[in-house]
Amino acid sequence: MKRVRRSFGNDFKKQIVESIVSGSATQAELAREYNISPVLINNWKKDYKTGKFFENVDSQDMAKLKLRVSELERLLGKITLENEMLKKIRDLDTMKKKDNSSIVTSRDWDRLKGGVR
Repeated sequence: MKRVRRSFGNDFKKQIVESIVSGSATQAELAREYNISPVLINNWKKDYKTGKFFENVDSQDMAKLKLRVSELERLLGKITLENEMLKKIRDLDTMKKKDNSSIVTSRDWDRLKGGVR
């Protein structure tokens, strides 16, 4: 029995790679779903990064894509800064809670009540 060699179009390859890049599916999931080698998907990812799937894109579409990329990069920077600020606030809040949650012993309790000095 002769094994049939499958071939995949650029649109299919692009769809698979964009699903992985966007995070909607993992490489392993898609490899199992479509019965494709993960190594082959890695090759497609390399081709995608070099722009092989965008050969027939005209300059106007490429300009739109570049604008979209710059917009997404700006948004990513903004979200990264917000994330860092939230982490700092969380850390400060945690430190404040630790300061307020000290263990009270009987000796400390008397001092807090103002009895023993």
